[in-house]
Amino acid sequence: MRKEISLPYGKVVFGSLGKKDLTTSLSDVYGFPKSPIEWSNFTKSVLAKETNLPSSQITCLNQVHGDQIDCVSDSTMEDPGEVPIGDGLYTSQKNQVLVVRTADCVPVFLHSTKRPFVSVLHSGWKGTKLGITEKMIQTLLDEGDFLEDLSLEFGPYIQRSNYEVGEDVATDFQSLGNDVCMPKGNGKFLLDVGLAIETRVKRQFGDKLQIRNDHVDVFQSPLYFSHRAKEEGRNLNFILWES
Repeated sequence: MRKEISLPYGKVVFGSLGKKDLTTSLSDVYGFPKSPIEWSNFTKSVLAKETNLPSSQITCLNQVHGDQIDCVSDSTMEDPGEVPIGDGLYTSQKNQVLVVRTADCVPVFLHSTKRPFVSVLHSGWKGTKLGITEKMIQTLLDEGDFLEDLSLEFGPYIQRSNYEVGEDVATDFQSLGNDVCMPKGNGKFLLDVGLAIETRVKRQFGDKLQIRNDHVDVFQSPLYFSHRAKEEGRNLNFILWES
């Protein structure tokens, strides 16, 4: 999945790279990366080819299912021996590629239609419970942005029909309605994390924000990786704006 949107300040490009995009970049001997630094190097190599930008302008994270969001600027210097910890990135700088990895979790793409701004977030059920998407939106509102100028879109993630959770997880989402968290019986529930994010965002901010969810399922998909399907790979979700 790759999309390009022309805006007054330039072109926003975002997408999700999956099985067909990544398997050709793998080492026949070692397979998928194992450590955060190996994933970082692999991610930068893949996205450098995808965007024709140097690896120094590509930022990824050591993701921990939290709500930390980092700002990326021209002066951001990443230690080559370390990968910053967090689950979200944003920038107002052109040609800065922001990347998060997902398998079943929701990749959240956010951009402004009026000023240079792009963001990508990794939101599984833990990040959704913590409100990582609402946190990013509130940061923008605090900086003077308007809801009607923001566009939110979800990339491929595991859909409700294939995402079974227990009561320990469901208890944080049942108040959002059965469409989000549907009882299955015997203490099991089916959870739509993307719809949970959308519902939480609308409850907090109203309907002025543009939200799109194509409900593309990663489970047993020929295009995308899924942890629930016991696949080792990860989807690389990226966003940038070009002047």
